[in-house]
Amino acid sequence: MFFYKTKLIISSIILILTIIYYQVYEYFFFPKKLNYEKQVSKTIDQINNINGILNRKTADIGTIFRDNIKVNKGFSMDNLNGIININEKEKWVEVGGKTRFYDVLNYTLKYNLMPKIVPEFNSITVGGAISGVSIESSSFKYGWVHDTIIDMDILLSSGELLYCTRDNENKDLFNAIPNSYGTIGYVTKAKLELVESKSYVKVVNTKFSSSDDLFKKMKEEVNKKDADFIEAVAYKKNELYLSLGYLTNEKEKFLPLSKYPSDGIYFKSIRNKRYNFLTLYDYYWRWDSDMFWGADDVEILKSRWLRKFVGRFVLNTRFLRCCQKVIKNFSNKNSKKEIIIQDLGIPHENADKFYNWICETINDYPIWICPVVPKKSDTYFWKYNDSSLYYDIGLFGFIKENKEKYYYNKLIESKLIELGGNKCFYSDTFFSKNEFDNFIDPKKYEEIKLKYDTSKKLQQLYDKVVNKIC
Repeated sequence: MFFYKTKLIISSIILILTIIYYQVYEYFFFPKKLNYEKQVSKTIDQINNINGILNRKTADIGTIFRDNIKVNKGFSMDNLNGIININEKEKWVEVGGKTRFYDVLNYTLKYNLMPKIVPEFNSITVGGAISGVSIESSSFKYGWVHDTIIDMDILLSSGELLYCTRDNENKDLFNAIPNSYGTIGYVTKAKLELVESKSYVKVVNTKFSSSDDLFKKMKEEVNKKDADFIEAVAYKKNELYLSLGYLTNEKEKFLPLSKYPSDGIYFKSIRNKRYNFLTLYDYYWRWDSDMFWGADDVEILKSRWLRKFVGRFVLNTRFLRCCQKVIKNFSNKNSKKEIIIQDLGIPHENADKFYNWICETINDYPIWICPVVPKKSDTYFWKYNDSSLYYDIGLFGFIKENKEKYYYNKLIESKLIELGGNKCFYSDTFFSKNEFDNFIDPKKYEEIKLKYDTSKKLQQLYDKVVNKIC
């Protein structure tokens, strides 16, 4: 026991120091530019020297919220981090697969450009957002992150590197990567579509006492496309707020500039402010400093002085996730609460029914609601491809544990199947194999695996993402 605890303490200290090093290095010294050919050759050499099952390791903190057991730790892509090229005229940027959207945004803003979609956590990488599916409040205009990708390089388990577009000879591989979680190949380079940026975002918050009215209004706003960003937050079943964001270059004469985390906790401001005025940078990372409301139970993080003087260096997903992992190492393993961290996709026609079921059955708030209209992709393993309206309903909290382990997570999945929903696999997933196969095309998956994972070094998707403690 003594040696186990000592090992735990040492590993926790190393993790914290590693994240601090990353943040200091990237803020002051990281060149942001990537010598892609040189670095991808190093990665290929690593893969070629490994026998047996491949699995990517990283010294950084990711956004996987399920148990992520590594089969083999001899392969890293951390070096594929940085900007390769940008074309202002054609509005695209080329980056390494391990580049965080945080760095992509900071770089493109210098050219008055921004990615069409910037996921809300600063730890999310470009490759991760493509292979794991990702959205944000501009997704009603631009779809999923993978809808905004022009082309990519995919590294296969054999060490072969393939250039993929929607219409070249490798288009089936291009369409196989979203929702494949590194079981088909790895994104080493991606070219992202950009749009013109502006300096500020004006957010208008409107209260609703009926979820049916909220979803009707949200659909109306999605169709109008007057806003640049759309999302909603529910604080109680019948207390919901629609947030519409508008890009502008003009300062608001009578509206002060808000800055989070210095000015407080963003999710609480929605209830208290009819209008919020932020820089574009602060808007994009509005949820990052508190992981939505995931850190709301830690009192010290609410300190006005901490938020003002330490700010984003501590209050960011990367550092908070690191602290969560350390705390989990030493916490009581017999917690009486079930963790629910789920992003749940639901068609518009069933959204209100699903929302009300969540309120009656789970009854944990806040709840995040984000509309998305896919852009007619042809992805095989993520079936929301048409131009219909869907919603991501985000549940991030705790509920009193039932006698059956993971009872509520599994209950949510059953309801999701009933209502034609889908979910992201970054968090706990408990589908049976038959249920799981309804979300992908199993025959197509095996066909793609046979064609591209010829060395059979990559895991099966079901084995990698589904919890086995059922």
